[in-house]
Amino acid sequence: MDYLYDGWLKIYKKNLNGRSFEVLEDKDAVGTLVEDRNGNFLLVRQFRTALDRESLEIPAGCIDKDGLTPEEIMIEELKEEANLDIEVDNLRLMIDTCPQVGISKGSYKLYYCKYDGIGINQSVPEDLDVSETIWVSPKEYLAKIENREIVDTKSQLAYYMIMNKKMTQL
Repeated sequence: MDYLYDGWLKIYKKNLNGRSFEVLEDKDAVGTLVEDRNGNFLLVRQFRTALDRESLEIPAGCIDKDGLTPEEIMIEELKEEANLDIEVDNLRLMIDTCPQVGISKGSYKLYYCKYDGIGINQSVPEDLDVSETIWVSPKEYLAKIENREIVDTKSQLAYYMIMNKKMTQL
């Protein structure tokens, strides 16, 4: 395949029905919405170069480690980003989605996890990407979506999915 760009992300040209398209070849990824026993949700604060600012997001990572399942990678990410020890059996798949179907077939597996403890806001200086973890109520989470502190699709989708599930169970 001839790449137009061949870095961490790759872009190649695809011809179909007499038309030419650029396609992004990116990594599949995982993310988890973690809820503590008080009903608060975990978010991580990290700098995002494309935004040129920090963003609040659910813990997540790329599926890029040979020999590990997506769930095992997610468990590693929860430890690295939030210092949480979670068992694989506690992850529940909410959705497997392709968020950029117009340009990429990269998928995102979003999980839900009930954390038995009480979340504590903390800085995470040993992580290269994450500067802080915070636990927010569902109301605070929604406010952060509305005021654009949370702008990424995975974190928004995870919130709306779990809130819809909670509403339909009433």
